[in-house]
Amino acid sequence: MAAAHDDQSPRYQAIANDLRTQIHRRELAPGDQVPTEKDLAAEYDCSRNTVRMALLALANEGLISAGRARAGRTVRRREQFVLAHRVENDLGATRLRGPDSFSDQAFRIGRTPSQTIRVAIYAAGPEIANRLEIAPTEQVVARRRVRYLDGVPSHLSESFYPRGLVAGTPIEQPAEIVPSVVPLLAALGHRQVRYTDEIVSRMPDPDESRMLEIGVGIPVIEHHRTGWSEERPVRLTRTVLPSDRHQLRYELPS
Repeated sequence: MAAAHDDQSPRYQAIANDLRTQIHRRELAPGDQVPTEKDLAAEYDCSRNTVRMALLALANEGLISAGRARAGRTVRRREQFVLAHRVENDLGATRLRGPDSFSDQAFRIGRTPSQTIRVAIYAAGPEIANRLEIAPTEQVVARRRVRYLDGVPSHLSESFYPRGLVAGTPIEQPAEIVPSVVPLLAALGHRQVRYTDEIVSRMPDPDESRMLEIGVGIPVIEHHRTGWSEERPVRLTRTVLPSDRHQLRYELPS
């Protein structure tokens, strides 16, 4: 049904408002195909360029995929993924499924997690060195992951390890580590006993926006976690999460 047009606002905004309402009411449900530009232009009695502007606005809000005219667009899933941090799990307690907390929690709610992994070795540089308490020239092993839920980009996660602690171990290989890094570090004599978290909100950079399909105007949550053994920091993990798709929840002992 065509939206009433407010003469004070551009035509494309009225179309976007109408489609947005349909999405919020789930008349267009997650996964549904959005009508084509041609069909929408006929429905709203306007040009395809006007429809294209309306669809671009919804894509920038993260409501629909950023498809092309022939490829089509779909309504995106909007529920937030709650990434819960439980102290006993984060320090290495047994998990039900998956190699880490993200995979475990995804499986529990019926989602399918996956990831791509790249590994690089280079000098730490000032920021990483400061957090790991090493010299900026000391080498670190960086494990960079793009993580997905049901095939859709979820977040970015990269972990850094002093190479002197992990050289020659599976941490240097671009594959999942089962059961997880925490027991592997413990077996190497670096049992994690505590961690520090730092959380900030900021706007994404262009690469993050592209890899995570983040709409214009949506900030990200940047989460730094430094894991400590009794003697020293042993790993730093930096996670970047689109704020419209994620919550961080902490479960702490009393």
